[in-house]
Amino acid sequence: MAERLASQLDGARFGVTALYLVGSVKRATAGASSDIDLLVVFVGTAEQRRELLLWLEGWSLCLDELNALRTGRRIGRLLDVHVVTADDIANRTSYAVKIGSAIDQARPLRLKGAAVPVRAAPEARPPVPPDRNG
Repeated sequence: MAERLASQLDGARFGVTALYLVGSVKRATAGASSDIDLLVVFVGTAEQRRELLLWLEGWSLCLDELNALRTGRRIGRLLDVHVVTADDIANRTSYAVKIGSAIDQARPLRLKGAAVPVRAAPEARPPVPPDRNG
């Protein structure tokens, strides 16, 4: 469902440049009571952010209804949305640390009309010289 949501999200309309899946759903460890954690890279205006959050709330409530019909469990809102900015990414703050992380890396989702997302590679590290003592 996260992929379906992403395929309907118009990045230009909402000021979103990327969308990632994180958490238990990404790791395939989610249970019937798990929410869906989304990481949203946002570059828009305050109005775009408001519209985006309303749009995502609609999805969240609908997904919760589907989950309740399927499992009998109602969570309330099924989406847990984490908004990050370019500054968060540059400074490696907040949930932005998941983008390109070597451990528990966020999974990019393809937005409506966007090219296939490229997984961010972890930063290159200099080679470790061989241990000559043993």
